Amino acid sequence: MQRPLGPKSAAVATPHPAAASAGREILLAGGNAVDAAVAAMLTCCVAMPGSVGVGGYGGTMVAYLADPGRAVAIDFDSRAPLAYREDIFGGEWKKYDVGYLSITVPAVVAGLSMAMERYGTKPWADVSKPAITLAEQGIPISADLKRQLDNWAKKADTLSLRALFPTKAVPEAGTVWVQGDMAKLLRRLAEEGPWALYRGDIPRTIVRQVRENGGILAEEDFRYCRPAVVEPLAIEYRGYRVLTAPPPAGGLTALQILKTLEQFDLRKIKPWGAEYFHLVAEAAKLSWQDRAMYLGDPAMTPIPEEELLSDTAASAKAERIRRGGVVRANEASPPSPPHTVNVLTSDTSGNVVSLTATQGYLYGSAVVIDGMGLIMGHGMSRFDLSAGSPNRPAPGKRMYHNMSPTLVLRPGGKPHAAVGLPGGQKIVTVTAQLVVNLIDFHATPAQAVKAGRVHAEADEPLAVSSAVPDSVIEELRAMGHTVRRGQDVGGPPNEIGGKANVILVNAERGTVQAASQASEDAAVVVDSISRPAAGGN
Repeated sequence: MQRPLGPKSAAVATPHPAAASAGREILLAGGNAVDAAVAAMLTCCVAMPGSVGVGGYGGTMVAYLADPGRAVAIDFDSRAPLAYREDIFGGEWKKYDVGYLSITVPAVVAGLSMAMERYGTKPWADVSKPAITLAEQGIPISADLKRQLDNWAKKADTLSLRALFPTKAVPEAGTVWVQGDMAKLLRRLAEEGPWALYRGDIPRTIVRQVRENGGILAEEDFRYCRPAVVEPLAIEYRGYRVLTAPPPAGGLTALQILKTLEQFDLRKIKPWGAEYFHLVAEAAKLSWQDRAMYLGDPAMTPIPEEELLSDTAASAKAERIRRGGVVRANEASPPSPPHTVNVLTSDTSGNVVSLTATQGYLYGSAVVIDGMGLIMGHGMSRFDLSAGSPNRPAPGKRMYHNMSPTLVLRPGGKPHAAVGLPGGQKIVTVTAQLVVNLIDFHATPAQAVKAGRVHAEADEPLAVSSAVPDSVIEELRAMGHTVRRGQDVGGPPNEIGGKANVILVNAERGTVQAASQASEDAAVVVDSISRPAAGGN
């Protein structure tokens, strides 16, 4: 088959310069967008260990494969241990959130491995080299990282503290943190293959420490860890096709918001003005009410996706908004912090990837496996203990989460854009706004990630970012909204969600643009490289 032609340049957008450099290195070595995305994510596991890691509980990916010209998604969500029983936790939320009972099988490596096996072109050993090198050379302890580690140390048990820092003391800001045990683990996975994390003495060692300290994880749970290739969830929006990962990922709500906004001509209102933010907030609140009612593990609780994304449902929401007033439901959810990682990549064959993975909250369970430097995520914290919730925990059940990696295909079916970000629940609302920024407001990637944002869940108040002028806040209040600036927990206090990434493909010019809200050098455009293989199977 003749290889499809893509843009003349490739791109990588990440939350960290080292990850952007890793993705660029793989692209220049002839790797495709999937190879580059996995290399960038593995590097983030070393450079940003609080947000994502080899022990992270899970994530999801959406990829457009130029050959054969289709999109796929990979779900690598974790599951509640098969030994889960509610009485073991005694109704204590802290046991779900921190410590050995909060741990589920770390599914990040399994998901990245499946992506490489199905759609990559490079060996796992090649894409893990940048991460191994970074772990061996060390990362500088910034003031922010020092604060994060100090907070982690307050929650960690003595064994975990010693496992990460043999002196049992967090290094001072300005020093270099060499992650020797993590480097050894990554080298072992490079030599034996990534599935060594799920079979043999590695999971046996993890389970031993977890069980000796009161956890319920078992080797059987590792054997039960099965990522899956699934069909992306998709809608048509203004003639474009917007694709995201299906439940238990969170993008369904973002698509609902877009379908509702499509009922309004956003071109006739001021971009990022009060009327626009009002419409986004009302669409979000109405969509969030569906989320609380329906969304969990679809294998255990059927979700009426077609109905929720239908034109009929969107028209009904739009009509309720047009009737005026402010939606109030008294069902607002607690805020969630932006401790997750998204990376975007594209290559010169036309492949495009949006990949998101996480520890959960910052440093996940706060548990570190001795001898591995492996920080374990806390998948149990992602469940909802409310009576009747479709996301209530059960043995072997996947947890519903907020990660919403998203691609946009232009009319005709070729890639137009990729977007993604961290940010807990705010991922969902901001993802929809990033798509609007690109399609309705014709923003550049840099403009799209820096534009003002609003966040609302099932009820008031609204939260707005620092880029929203005071005058717009006053207009929103005049409409009847309760408005505050910034998020409640985690991240910069005057922002909404985490730092976003955008890649934009210009098919006519054969060019690509990339932007990261994290920093200019966290996103790169790569020129003068040979066309990589499409990687589709």
